[in-house]
Amino acid sequence: MPGNINHTASKPLSRRRLLQFMAAGTTGLFAGVAGLPFSPRVQVAHATPMDDAFCQFPQGIASGDPQPDAIMLWTRIEKPSNPNAPIDLVVQLASTEDFKTVVIERTLRAEMESDHTVRFLAEGLEPDTQYFYRFIAGSNTHHTVGRTRTAPAQNTDRDVRFAFASCQAYEVGFYGAWRTLVEEDKKRAPDEQLDFVLHLGDFIYEVIGDVPPERKPPRNVPAFPDGSEKFPSGTKPYWQPDAQYAVTLADYRHLYKTYLSDPDLQAARARFPFVCTWDDHEFTNDCWQSHDTYFGDGQPAQKRKVAANRSWFEFIPCILTSDFEATDINNAAMGPPDDTLLHQGQDNISALESLTIYRTQSWGDRLDLIITDTRSYRSKPVITQEIKKLLKGAPMPPIRLVRELDAGKTAHDGNPKNELTYGDASIPNPRKDSPPGTCLGAVQKEWFKETIARSKSKWRIWGNSIPMVPFRLDMDKMPLTDFEAGYAGTDAWQGFPSEASELMSFFKRHNISNIISCAGDYHTFAAGRIPIDLDGTDYVLPEFAVGSISSGDMFTGAERSTRVNETFHKVTQFSSEQGPIVNWDNTLLNGVRSGLIAAYTGSINMAKWVSNETANPGLSFVDSHGHGFATVHVKSDDVDITFVNVGDISRDAGPEGNTVVRETLFSVPAWSEGETPTISAPKTIRGKPNFAFS
Repeated sequence: MPGNINHTASKPLSRRRLLQFMAAGTTGLFAGVAGLPFSPRVQVAHATPMDDAFCQFPQGIASGDPQPDAIMLWTRIEKPSNPNAPIDLVVQLASTEDFKTVVIERTLRAEMESDHTVRFLAEGLEPDTQYFYRFIAGSNTHHTVGRTRTAPAQNTDRDVRFAFASCQAYEVGFYGAWRTLVEEDKKRAPDEQLDFVLHLGDFIYEVIGDVPPERKPPRNVPAFPDGSEKFPSGTKPYWQPDAQYAVTLADYRHLYKTYLSDPDLQAARARFPFVCTWDDHEFTNDCWQSHDTYFGDGQPAQKRKVAANRSWFEFIPCILTSDFEATDINNAAMGPPDDTLLHQGQDNISALESLTIYRTQSWGDRLDLIITDTRSYRSKPVITQEIKKLLKGAPMPPIRLVRELDAGKTAHDGNPKNELTYGDASIPNPRKDSPPGTCLGAVQKEWFKETIARSKSKWRIWGNSIPMVPFRLDMDKMPLTDFEAGYAGTDAWQGFPSEASELMSFFKRHNISNIISCAGDYHTFAAGRIPIDLDGTDYVLPEFAVGSISSGDMFTGAERSTRVNETFHKVTQFSSEQGPIVNWDNTLLNGVRSGLIAAYTGSINMAKWVSNETANPGLSFVDSHGHGFATVHVKSDDVDITFVNVGDISRDAGPEGNTVVRETLFSVPAWSEGETPTISAPKTIRGKPNFAFS
């Protein structure tokens, strides 16, 4: 189970103890439990006058973190006639959709202190069983019946099916992808339907107005109750005028309530149990520990971190070792880092300790799901304002400098460079005496290693909110320039190559096979294999990164940012008789020279003749234009992964969801000690392959 941030292991709680602890109301965030199990009728404690017919469930219902004998149920209720009063309601769990066989019935109380959200841990359930649930307030039953299911028990060996998704900016587009997932699942035979959905983060976006200025947002988040000062004009190329970020608990709650008002997202949460982790936007963009990064190198934001943690806990049904712990803190200096780069200021430590979400879940003997938190304990980014000044004129951070900075005092076998150079400029190496960077933090990393090593399941899925698969550009192959090969972004694992290598070495050394990383964050579909060294070819595990539900896709961002340079723009997109051609995927896979040849000849075959096999070692597939989700079928001897690209999400797709533009299937055969993992060639099973694979 997760460890505490103070480097002492937390004590695992039994589910019974967890329920007792939370029901005790120590934080005011859990609804009290009343009534007896298997009650023959609804029993309501009259906390408020019984005009509950006017109660509403505006954010729908949800379930999360299925266990073999338990699952967390969730809703939020409002009473417009008396918005601050506690509200009594009943939850029912049944084995049949008509609720003729009710197996659990409880009276709950929704308190104003938790924004009238309720979390109910349904226990004593049968393993691997489908259940239905609903919430009732007086005479008002929520119109949606939730469908959920428990996990298989240990010693059960059956196929497991799930979907994974991430990044759903409300203002950038609609959630038709969720509706597509729901409607397609309904068409499947019962034994082929999904067991759960893995959400890899960016469930909300903390900035209102986080949309490119040339685009009119298709829908808007209403104004914050509080909100930050308006962003200064011209500070970012993609913020709308008067953009703001969430500051208070009321602001973060406002975002969840707005996002969860969407009927397509509600439909998905009502049909599938969700297993969630967070990325950065649940708190603040590109965050590290309790620090933001909006302007310059950013500033401490401990009060926002606590508000973000609390609101996530209130609105995301999950089963953790302990619930959110309220703490009174200030935005204060981060304090000096210890030898694991965890900053020791008490406000930072308290903010991080307020909620721990990394955890594991099992589906019988077939699958262990290991869920990590790649934001709360990571070290300060190596690309600071000082480094950006050094790299002025570079199209992207050079790989050699990122690796030098990340390695710190361990670079070059313990002989780091005293100075860093780029072109004619140089600066003292600011990290020559520092430990290597960390993305997981020391405590979580040891927990992760131990958890993986102890796993006895046939397969292990890593719920990894950020990708490790490489996204590099071999700019050193660009004709008539002196550019260096660089990373297309360092906010993911590319910014932490030392720790990535440490983890891959651990897996290799301990002969850990049949582990697959499912990643989000980069708004692109991508498949590849991760080597011990991120720039090497000694492959350890496969990774599949999923495109966004609605956030701006990777291609669109690359195309927009390269418009100022005609040559750079051609490697992202070029014109043809058929219209604009997405060239970015080809450039990432085959190198910059291949991208240029494709742009000037229009031929992918010609482009492949000049491909650079070392442009992105291990990367085997990219589909960077579009949106959607991925599905996974965990079989005994192999795992099938399918990318589902639903294309444009700028319009409401309606009750059927988006039409699938492209569906691409991969297979990962099981591998044993001493073997190298493989990924099958991409197979388009619906729609037309993109240019790079045509």
